[in-house]
Amino acid sequence: MLDLTEAINSIISVNHMEEDVVLNLVRDMLTSAYKRKFGTDDNVSIKFFPDETGKMRKVEVYSVKEVVEEENWYDAVRQISIEDARNLAEDVDVGDYLEIPIDPSTFEYSAVQSAKQRSQQVVKEYNTDRIYMEAKAMEGKLVYGVIKRNQKHNTSDYLVDLNLKEKDGSMEQDALFPLRGQSPRETYSEGTRYKFFVEKVDKGEDVQKRGRDGRMQTKKGGVRIILTRASKEFVKALIENEVPEISSGDVEIVSIARQAGIRTKIAVDTKKADLDPVGATVGKSGSRIQTVMAECEGEKIDIIRFSSDPLAFIANSLIPAQVRRVVTIDPQTKHVVAIVDDNQLGIAIGQGGVNVKLAKALTDWNIEVKTQAQFNEMEETIEIYRNVDNLFKPEEEAPAEEHVLTNEDIGIDPDDTPLTDIGLPESLIKKLHDVDIWSIQEFFDYPEDELLSLGLSQDEINQVKDSVVITEEGDEEEFECPVCHQMLAAGTAVCPNCGAEFEFE
Repeated sequence: MLDLTEAINSIISVNHMEEDVVLNLVRDMLTSAYKRKFGTDDNVSIKFFPDETGKMRKVEVYSVKEVVEEENWYDAVRQISIEDARNLAEDVDVGDYLEIPIDPSTFEYSAVQSAKQRSQQVVKEYNTDRIYMEAKAMEGKLVYGVIKRNQKHNTSDYLVDLNLKEKDGSMEQDALFPLRGQSPRETYSEGTRYKFFVEKVDKGEDVQKRGRDGRMQTKKGGVRIILTRASKEFVKALIENEVPEISSGDVEIVSIARQAGIRTKIAVDTKKADLDPVGATVGKSGSRIQTVMAECEGEKIDIIRFSSDPLAFIANSLIPAQVRRVVTIDPQTKHVVAIVDDNQLGIAIGQGGVNVKLAKALTDWNIEVKTQAQFNEMEETIEIYRNVDNLFKPEEEAPAEEHVLTNEDIGIDPDDTPLTDIGLPESLIKKLHDVDIWSIQEFFDYPEDELLSLGLSQDEINQVKDSVVITEEGDEEEFECPVCHQMLAAGTAVCPNCGAEFEFE
């Protein structure tokens, strides 16, 4: 029986591994060595026993063999003859299985070395996973680290010690501080301690390589930790740490834009009417924002009040410049012009255009900065282009003449008199058209009770009848009844044929 108390306790303490994990590791090591010697691990049994302290630190390796008749014994690894079995145990019979202790010292050296290497690899993978989980918890947060050295002499990337290592220093995990994560305002030297923002934590890809025995082996990808001091998230995290109103949710960072080492703009807002979000973020006498600026080596930081009115927000975003007004050029492309006084133009644009560039990023609008004179010229130019464009546009086609409905269009006899010709109100004409009455003749074709059933009132019926007027011309002695077309004598008040009534002027 092997006493592995010292070895197991050492692995647990050094690698911070759980006892069950270590015992399984020892079991795998011995199983692997057994397989190397006997060609199979189907019949191996590894059992742990307590030591003097009661902890499972002693181990025994058994070869489990089936008891067979002498004439049937042919597999020395998996079987044992009944005669040999009874030499080891008295109460045994054919068909039983016998656990025979194996001395691990009889395992081949190569088998032991292979098992040892495998155990070391398992320990390394375990520690890699542990460090990965520890590092993953840092992702998206601020951490302290010490600059160690350049990753390579021909690059500007640094390695940073985040104190992710084993107690005995046997395994150490450095983070990468790449050039893109460095602020151009800062100079880094070995041994200097900084705050960093953990931008990303992942595992590198597995690498396939050929071992000394010629077999392909898989090398697990290590932990990759990417740090930055140049991102806008770095400044945002610094602000959140300094302003408790942000942590509590009373103040919200709506948007942020940064050009590392030069300037950062942060838009803040609040839903509390009695709280000034800008004042809370800046702090009394600028104490809070000064702390953040000091961490960024003096980089300018503008705190801006967010507004749901985009034009007001745009005007705010150009501070420290004072904006007179903002004019929308094209809302579809989000194009505006901010008009400033002559002495504010340089401030609004900023050195190298950085101020207006950050304002664009902060508001998500395309901002041009102009003086009033420049804007006037701009308006004149736009008008000129508009006029030139109109010169080349095709002449507008003359509007089509309005089509006037004829008797044929509305399906009445050409000799009938349309309702529109007798001076009726438009509302009454529409009502008659709605019940498919288009002419005087059609109106008098309906009995009065049927007209009432169609929704016409007695007053409306009388109004139509009273509107049928025949004007007497000269000494004419006859006229044609407009309803039944019968010739009537002049002065006839009621047509004897159809009953139409007439008035004369």
